Amino acid sequence: MRFSVIIPTLNEAAGIGKLLKTVTQLAVGYASELIVVDGGSQDDTVAIAQQYATVYTLPQANRGAQLAYGVTKSQGDILWFLHGDSQLNKQQDIFAAIATALSQPRVSAGCLTLRFTVTGFFYRYLATTSNWRAKYLGLIFGDQGLFTTRQNYLRAGGFLAEPLMEDWLLSRQLHHLGRFILIKAPIYTSNRRFAAHPWQTHLAMHQLQLLFILGKTPTDLAKRYNRRQSKP
Repeated sequence: MRFSVIIPTLNEAAGIGKLLKTVTQLAVGYASELIVVDGGSQDDTVAIAQQYATVYTLPQANRGAQLAYGVTKSQGDILWFLHGDSQLNKQQDIFAAIATALSQPRVSAGCLTLRFTVTGFFYRYLATTSNWRAKYLGLIFGDQGLFTTRQNYLRAGGFLAEPLMEDWLLSRQLHHLGRFILIKAPIYTSNRRFAAHPWQTHLAMHQLQLLFILGKTPTDLAKRYNRRQSKP
């Protein structure tokens, strides 16, 4: 059994080295490959990533396209998708936990237990509801470390070349194939999206999700999201 760890990046120099080093340590003893697909970083992301992973570059940032491209370049039976600002606990055997989870009957995919790199009520609330959403509603977002088999990924149609909601679209299809499992190993994500205006940003993201359900395209939503992110 071979693992493919696939990470899309865009200007992740601040944390990508630590993440890749940890994944490399966790992978000792397992057949694995580490793939980074960069979307045009203007910092040292690519140079740092090349120390640990096979790096591909696309001319334009599009997370769905980056993830899909990474899969086409991979060889693994198990696919594990991470975000560039995530961090992992190197003391836990996450590869074994993933393999065990995917070997269970009717499990089509899973994820890690989300936590934030900072503390406080808001972030505990956000992590808890995100974990509930994945476990009970069948929606795994990218910062939760989605994993699945190559077979199920292909059966679900894979990642679409969308700049936003690519994780929503794939996880819905994977959930049609079987149940999801939430493993206990934590995955820590950055609070950078929420740091300035936590509750406002949270509500704005729910608004994007509602607009998506009502028929707005991921491209339209990405434009709206990027305009908000550019505001001070």
